[in-house]
Amino acid sequence: MQPEPNAIEPARDPWGWMVLIAMAFAVLALLRIGDVAIPIFDETHYLPAARAWLNGDPLLNPEHPVLGKQLIALSMKLFGDVPFGWRVGSVAAATLVVWATMRMTWIASRSRYAALAAGFFAATNFLLLVQARVAMLDIYMLAFLMLGIWALIAAGTGRFVRWRVILAGVLFGLSLAAKWNGAPVIAFAGLCVFLGNLRARWWTGERPLGRMTIYEAFLWLGLLPAAIYLASFQTIALLEVTPTRFTGPFDWQAYMLELQESVKKTHPYMSVWWEWVIDWRPIWYFYEEYQGVWRGMLFLGNPLQMWGGLIALPVCLWLGLSRGRMDCLLVVGGWVAALAMWVVAPKPVQFYYHYLICAQFLAIALALAIDAVIWRQMFAKVSRGWGITVLVANGLLFAYFYPILTTAPLAKKTSFADYAWFDNWR
Repeated sequence: MQPEPNAIEPARDPWGWMVLIAMAFAVLALLRIGDVAIPIFDETHYLPAARAWLNGDPLLNPEHPVLGKQLIALSMKLFGDVPFGWRVGSVAAATLVVWATMRMTWIASRSRYAALAAGFFAATNFLLLVQARVAMLDIYMLAFLMLGIWALIAAGTGRFVRWRVILAGVLFGLSLAAKWNGAPVIAFAGLCVFLGNLRARWWTGERPLGRMTIYEAFLWLGLLPAAIYLASFQTIALLEVTPTRFTGPFDWQAYMLELQESVKKTHPYMSVWWEWVIDWRPIWYFYEEYQGVWRGMLFLGNPLQMWGGLIALPVCLWLGLSRGRMDCLLVVGGWVAALAMWVVAPKPVQFYYHYLICAQFLAIALALAIDAVIWRQMFAKVSRGWGITVLVANGLLFAYFYPILTTAPLAKKTSFADYAWFDNWR
């Protein structure tokens, strides 16, 4: 169900502004991306693994799926085994996340403010920018996931339904082939389609994907992603030295899970899910004197969004239940699904970057809540100026933290204290 019409703002697709936001993010992510020419944080694992694919060496980092490492290798193949080549693929993937966030929000809400604010919040939530500047698997997983959600939501418009659903299935499979983290969100998307068909059968008569049956939807959104995911492991058999444990993609899954659960050594930056929710335990990806100047990279969530989003989530839940706003219910469900995996996951050592998917849903939730409560003036005497004020405050906070998110030169050794507001941020 679409939200109530906006009598003030015409429903014009703001794609031009979306392009500007996405391109501005890309520029900010690319600035000085090669200044630190040594591996940052988990690049120490993934760069050698990518080189192994380029050189035909034995498989490294076998506890993760292969596609993310192959995409890092592709970036290095195209742009060289240099810092820019390591990381430019991550910038491209993160820019696609910003674009997909805006497009899906526009299609679901038909609000120009919500769509543009969602993109702006995603681009400035700190977490996305940091992941855009390092060669890790998570950003590729997230890009395919968000593009798949956009394709699936677009299928709900009734145009090119089958092709868009197939595209969503392909993208979901590629997301899983990069890293497992998106699996619960993909399952939630399938559950929504299934429940939508049940609702249509008993109440509304309108299926979420038009004439497509639940059986066909399961084929494209269930079996197709699984097939693509499993097929990606067949590339292991192409290596000159095939791992002795590799007898096929099915047996390899048990081996990967065994490796994931075997990591029990504590880490100074390990954390748990509730600490991510309250922005309590960030990660210093980098902080040292490099080439005569102090530089740092802090994986921290934008406090305005991380804390403000926790207010936006119940607002979106209320909008969904009381006003039939399916877009609001879906974003809450997506956040819960992405977080739930880490509440029950048997992996003993976890990190804040596992909250990356949730952060994108928080950005959308915050945009939808502000749009409904302030921009559409749900309550009397609420000024639209507050909606602009939140965006400006968010932008100023992003500008203040930008140096410590991007390894920019810092004034002195203790400059980290300007950004570490609390002891546990140090």
